[in-house]
Parts: sequence; structure tokens; C-alpha cells
Amino acid sequence: MIATKKMSNTYLEQEIMTLNPVQLLIKAYDAGIAACNRKDEAKSCAVLAELIDSLNFDYAEIANSLFRLYEYCMREVKLGNFESTLKILKELRETWIQVQDSVQTETLQPCSL
Repeated sequence: MIATKKMSNTYLEQEIMTLNPVQLLIKAYDAGIAACNRKDEAKSCAVLAELIDSLNFDYAEIANSLFRLYEYCMREVKLGNFESTLKILKELRETWIQVQDSVQTETLQPCSL
């Protein structure tokens, strides 16, 4: 049982190490959504803290907006209001999936010479 869990953790670690930044962000949203569905305050707050730590304030306008949104989500979770955070994380996840899809579509476009 312990060996199986250790192999699972190793597999997860390798999977995370191979993700690009957008995929990693989507994975973080997945973890936050799962934690909110379980109403797990500690895990939800840990994911939100990671999302805050990942913000790049070189792009101040979007980073500040997301910072305020993540802080709001953290306050809601600490009050036991998981639904609003769940909705926000799902919407952000969907947005990043659209970004990922559009980037992949652009990179797959044939070169027009």
C-alpha cells in the first residue's frame, strides 16, 4: 500500500514537472475546485495561496485584479462560503483552457508563404 502511494506521488511529481505554465495553472485550478467541492478549507486556502504566489506583478493590471479576486476567494472559504469560490475558480479555469486552446490552434496553423 505504501509502495503504491509512493509510486503514485512519483508519477504525479513527474507529470507536474512536464507541464507548461498554462497547464500548471489549470492543474492548480483543478486542485482548488476539488478542495472546494470537498469543502476542505485548508486545501482550498493552500491552493489560493499558491495562485497568489504565482502572480507576475510585472503585468500589474491583471496581477492586481487576480490578487484581489484570490484574496476575496480566500476570505469566502474561511467563512465557509465555498460556492462563490468554486464558481470563480471554474470560470478562471475555463478561461485558461480557452487560452491554451487558442495558443495551440495558432501554433498548429500552417505557414502561409
